[in-house]
Amino acid sequence: MTHPRHIIVSVLAFLAFGLAGMAQSTSTRPYEGAMHTYSCNGISSGVDYEFFIASDVEGYFIYDDATTAEFDFLTSPTGSLAAGQSVASVDIRWNNGASLHIYQLYLEVTIPGGCSNRIRLEITPQVNGFDLLSENVPVTNTRSCPSTSDTDGFNALASEYDAGFTTLQFLVRRENGSRDWSFVPSLTVNPDLSLGKFIISVTGNNTGVITPDFDNRYMVYGSDNEVLVTVTIENAPGYTRDVMLQLTGQREEQTNLPDGNPANDKVTHTIEVIPLIGGMGGV
Repeated sequence: MTHPRHIIVSVLAFLAFGLAGMAQSTSTRPYEGAMHTYSCNGISSGVDYEFFIASDVEGYFIYDDATTAEFDFLTSPTGSLAAGQSVASVDIRWNNGASLHIYQLYLEVTIPGGCSNRIRLEITPQVNGFDLLSENVPVTNTRSCPSTSDTDGFNALASEYDAGFTTLQFLVRRENGSRDWSFVPSLTVNPDLSLGKFIISVTGNNTGVITPDFDNRYMVYGSDNEVLVTVTIENAPGYTRDVMLQLTGQREEQTNLPDGNPANDKVTHTIEVIPLIGGMGGV
């Protein structure tokens, strides 16, 4: 005897956690590399459930997660709802190649030994557009003379010549996102000459002055599209030196989305040569 399919989900709604608005990774249009949580509420308690992904709207042609590289279930797609529970969820990461297809995410719920019901959400992955880039301030300011200001440590009256330091500023910008983001900056100087080089501060309008974690990672509020990185370089008269700020480990925090364009992750500013100078005295 065939049981008729009947409604066992009282208020069934797919909740695909993502933000709308500006260009970014969303649950129904995720960027390749992003993780999103898909949830369904209003489910009758005591049922078994299963999330699966199909290539067709009827749900007949089901992808095998174990052999399909374009997505991964990061949490179990199956389970049971105990008494008082009414929500089922699963985390999915969309991998490279996912943008070549349109996917149908299904949730099927079943009363043990009884009838089933299902709901579908269409997902159209996109090529990763999330990008963190670094640039000079302003972007055309690629070369400058070393600072000879006393505010930067230059002391023309010292008994032994001290060339002081040069302070530079770089901008790190986020494109195509609105969630919290982070990065790990590194500072190099060529030639290095074993002289001082330091990141003084990383500051956002809303985040304020950011303190890095133990991995030197700077966490930025999603409401900031850019942060100002201030560095100081010990001057070396007689040398032209290239100062490079390199970003690594860039990601969007909620989705764990990596940077989609590594080509613009570093920026260089050239400190021009200033003449050597020795001590000064009189007879």
